[in-house]
Amino acid sequence: MKYTKFIAVLFLLSVVIMPSCVKEKEFPPTPSISFLHFDAYAPDSADCVIAFKDGDGDIGILEGDATTPNDYQLKYLYKDLTTGVFLPYDSDLTTPAMDTLFYSYRVPNLTPEGQYKALDGEIRAKLRAAPIYHPAHSIVKFEIFLRDRAGNVSNRVLTNEIITNP
Repeated sequence: MKYTKFIAVLFLLSVVIMPSCVKEKEFPPTPSISFLHFDAYAPDSADCVIAFKDGDGDIGILEGDATTPNDYQLKYLYKDLTTGVFLPYDSDLTTPAMDTLFYSYRVPNLTPEGQYKALDGEIRAKLRAAPIYHPAHSIVKFEIFLRDRAGNVSNRVLTNEIITNP
């Protein structure tokens, strides 16, 4: 019986003490991202999923802010089949200059309540514009970046190749 009480007290102490031993996550204040995957639903729709980390938690646009530019962008790139190089949409001689295609999104405010602000998680962008690729491009991918409220721009990552005309 004494042994059982001792184990119970030891268990309760460990439950109380252990959370104070957990080290908080520390990330730099500039966001960093990595491409995770695409979830395709049809030839003209998909979700693009990225992972992100941000040390000061200022990811997302505050409610009611209509002036801040969109903070999450995907730049459309297509594969030039003669050179094998991925090019932005405006490098095609048939499109006007400065006609690069971007999918641009407004991430809602993700800043956590409380003193500790570091964030990590996933963001899912729904690509629903029809079409999400130019019909003449058989292989495309996207270059992605994320901007926080302080104006810090994340690293730029590339998605995997998407074959549009199998």
